Amino acid sequence: MQSEEQRMRIKGIVRTIYDYQDIRIKMGNRLRFKKDGNDQKDNGTEMAINAEDIPSLVDAYDDSKDIEENLVKSLNKELKGIPVYDKFLKNVKGIGPMMAAVIISEYDIHKAHTISAMVQFTGLNPGLVKGRKMKDGKIVVTDDMIRGDKLTAGYLAPYNARLRTKMLGVLGSSFLKAKSPYAKFYYDYKNRLENEAREIEGREGKMWNETTAKHRHNAAIRFMMKAFIRDLYYAWREIEGLPTRCPYEEEYLGIKHHDYSKEKTA
Repeated sequence: MQSEEQRMRIKGIVRTIYDYQDIRIKMGNRLRFKKDGNDQKDNGTEMAINAEDIPSLVDAYDDSKDIEENLVKSLNKELKGIPVYDKFLKNVKGIGPMMAAVIISEYDIHKAHTISAMVQFTGLNPGLVKGRKMKDGKIVVTDDMIRGDKLTAGYLAPYNARLRTKMLGVLGSSFLKAKSPYAKFYYDYKNRLENEAREIEGREGKMWNETTAKHRHNAAIRFMMKAFIRDLYYAWREIEGLPTRCPYEEEYLGIKHHDYSKEKTA
C-alpha cells in the first residue's frame, strides 16, 4: 500500500525537477542554447548573450542539468515498489516515470471515492460546482455555482491547475505520439465531432461540425483523458484494496467502458 509519506516525497521531487527544468530552459534561452543544449542562432531573447563570453553562466547551466539528472534518479528509486506504478502505470504506453510520478503525487486515491471526483479534480467537468473563495485566510465554500472546468473571476480554481496542465498538455500529447491504445478514444471522438451536427453546449446555434479543428481536437483530448482516468480509478482503487463505484453510464445506462489499459502495449 502506498503511504502518504511516499506520495508527498514524490511530489517534492517532481516539483523540484520541474523547477530546475524551468530554470535550465530559461538559462539556455539566455545563453542561446536549444532545449537539447545545442547552440542556436540569436533567438531575440532579451539580454541574450554568447555562451563563451561568461563561462560561469555555462557552468551554472551544466550544474543545473546535473542536479536535474540526479533528481530523476532519485525519483526512479522512489517509484520502484509503488503498487500502482509497478502494476499499472509503467505498463501504459505513453506514460513515463515523470508523468507517472505526477499522477501518483497529485491525486490522492484514498480521497477519490468516485470517477467523477477524479474528473473534477483534473478540471474536466464542464458542469456546475459550488465556487470556493478565500475569506480571512480560510477556504470558504459558497452557494454560487461556477463551471467545474473553467477559472471564474473572484473564485479559487475548482480543480488542480498543475495536474490539468500535465494531463492535457503532456500526457494527452504523449498518448497520441506513442500511438497508445488510448489514442483510439481521441480519433473516434474527433471523427464523430467532425461529422456531428450537434449544438455545442453553451454556444447557441454553433455545431460541432462547424467549429474549428482546434476546438474539436481539444474536446477529443479531454474525452481521451476521461477514458484513461476511468481505468486509472479502477486499477488504483483495486490495487490499494479500496471499494469502487461504477460510472454513471454503466450503473444507470448499462454502457460498459472498455479497459484499453489491459491490451498489449508493446
